[in-house]
Amino acid sequence: MTFLLILIYFSFISLGLPDSLLGAVWPVMHHDFGVPVAFGGYVGMTTSFLTVISSLMAQKFHKWFGTGKTIAISTTLTALAIIGYSIVPSYWMLFPLAIVLGLGGGAIDSALNNYVALHYKASHMSFLHCCWGVGCTLGPLILSYTMTDSTWRTGYRIIAVIQIVLAMIQYASIPMWKGRDEGGAGEEENETFKPTVKANTKVLALLSFFFYCAFETSCILWFATFFVNVLGTSEQIGAAASSAFFIGITAGRLVSGFVSEKIGVKNMVYISAVIAAVCSAVVFLSWNVYLSFAAAVLVGFGCGPIYPSMIHRTPRRYGSKLSPKIIGQQMACAYVGSTLFPPLLGNIAVFTGFKIVPLVGIVFMGLVFVCTIIIERSKIN
Repeated sequence: MTFLLILIYFSFISLGLPDSLLGAVWPVMHHDFGVPVAFGGYVGMTTSFLTVISSLMAQKFHKWFGTGKTIAISTTLTALAIIGYSIVPSYWMLFPLAIVLGLGGGAIDSALNNYVALHYKASHMSFLHCCWGVGCTLGPLILSYTMTDSTWRTGYRIIAVIQIVLAMIQYASIPMWKGRDEGGAGEEENETFKPTVKANTKVLALLSFFFYCAFETSCILWFATFFVNVLGTSEQIGAAASSAFFIGITAGRLVSGFVSEKIGVKNMVYISAVIAAVCSAVVFLSWNVYLSFAAAVLVGFGCGPIYPSMIHRTPRRYGSKLSPKIIGQQMACAYVGSTLFPPLLGNIAVFTGFKIVPLVGIVFMGLVFVCTIIIERSKIN
């Protein structure tokens, strides 16, 4: 394993660190700032919106700076934003920091996903997204530890220090990236990919990311409510079901890292979408808490490989030249789905009941399956 690949793994852990901080600390933070609990959503949406903008700019960042400088600058931006979070005295000062955090996070995400999709096997893409899950898990743990004897601000400062140290390593590694953005020595896959499918299928690829991320985030947000309101479980079991879904995602990506090369990446998407859809149907039809809980884990397990597998297929579908732009657009559609659909689903569920949550999984995973078939069969003659 090369030094750059190790650095990429740690960079994705670092990308996950800030993603789970606001939700973990907001129950305390909103009291400190004297604002209603609902105001946390506005800060999160600001970060998500700027992440979309940054993702759409991915090709320009790639052209201007290359991968090495892009991730170093972006990590610096996230570190500065996290430091700002730790010292601001008022709620309204969080918004400019949310802008900086979104710009940095989106640029790292697009740059690293594109680089790994071009230069490494599908197993590394799956392991990479496992690292993001590790970062998302570590962030709240650090906050929880520091809040025992101190405040949430101390936790933010510790995480900022981690980001700064990583940024320094990334700056030092910039010379190592030269000549590797288009393929170079030391990589596992350094060929230049030519387009293999028709360019007009790009819309379906973008929709696939929207559907997948809309459903994934909806599960993370609403699975606990589904178990409490529909199945009549306790709040503790509902929270456990939400956590179990996330554990399923991480496990699915870990397993896919070992098997995706053997069964093929596009087959990984097909199999995973079927598992997620079928298990969503079990959750939808079952009134047994234990069966629904097990099915929720398997929904996450099925979802896990889809995102990294679709990213890895992008340069192999549309060519190396267009992959930075298209992957950036895919990241943007993913964030749009994650940001807009879950609250929309929540408002719909108020009228229809939360039984609709797994039904969305059946429909959206089915759409991902269909879109993938159409894309893969539209070969260039």
